Amino acid sequence: MRLRGGGFCWIASYPKSGNTWMRLALAGLLAGGARHDFARPLAFAPFAADRAEVERALDLESSDFTMAECADLRALAAVELAREAEATLYRRVHEAWEYTPSGRALFPPEATLASLYMVRDPRDVAVSYAHHTGIPVDAAILALGDPANTWAIRPGGIGAAFPQHLSTWSGHVESWLAATPTPLVLRYEDMRDDPAGCLAQVAAHLRIAASDAVITATVAATRFDVLRQGEAERGFFNGQVAGQAFFRRGVAGAWRDELTRDQVARIERDHGAVMSRMGYL
Repeated sequence: MRLRGGGFCWIASYPKSGNTWMRLALAGLLAGGARHDFARPLAFAPFAADRAEVERALDLESSDFTMAECADLRALAAVELAREAEATLYRRVHEAWEYTPSGRALFPPEATLASLYMVRDPRDVAVSYAHHTGIPVDAAILALGDPANTWAIRPGGIGAAFPQHLSTWSGHVESWLAATPTPLVLRYEDMRDDPAGCLAQVAAHLRIAASDAVITATVAATRFDVLRQGEAERGFFNGQVAGQAFFRRGVAGAWRDELTRDQVARIERDHGAVMSRMGYL
């Protein structure tokens, strides 16, 4: 069960907006509704920014290039990998949809079969972002409003992933809403309220032949209590700070009892226009 032909399916979101949940659900759909084995890391849909994959595709050493040149290398590698692929290449993305300094689309349309974009209320994102990274909530709110916010920058060193430019929460959302080809946009809150309906949309968008029974099984396998129990029993590391659970609360609207009035006002002042566009105000 896959898209017709080779190429990429980008599973994109601003951090802490349901990307991992969607990857678990999509992996379940493709596996007939099977649950994730928490004894093993989640290997489905690795990072699009993986440095080793680009180096293998282009047979080069990326440390010899500037950051701007590496962005072009990623775009070129995506086209090459899509050209050679016989099956869909699922990749997770946390960065904004944008063009490289030389004008190439970082996620080339000619290499893209489909995209999914998960979006979540930024008030909840700020709380979850703070817990995940171990920073104060006020710092997380500043990060959501920082146009230069970039992950995986390592001064004086080369990391396993290329730097990933997030932009602001609003800029990130707007970039993917304008992406080519147009992604299927799913709100985290709608996934909470109607997971079966949302997964049916995903299956249709990706042309996955998932029966109602498979969708029902996938919903059961990815309930938050099931995921939280799996993490409690076996562990689940996905970049969070030491001692912090990845599957923490998984609710919509938790910001109401975790943010101060001033913090809510700051987020709504920074992102009100896009929040209204996405139905959060």
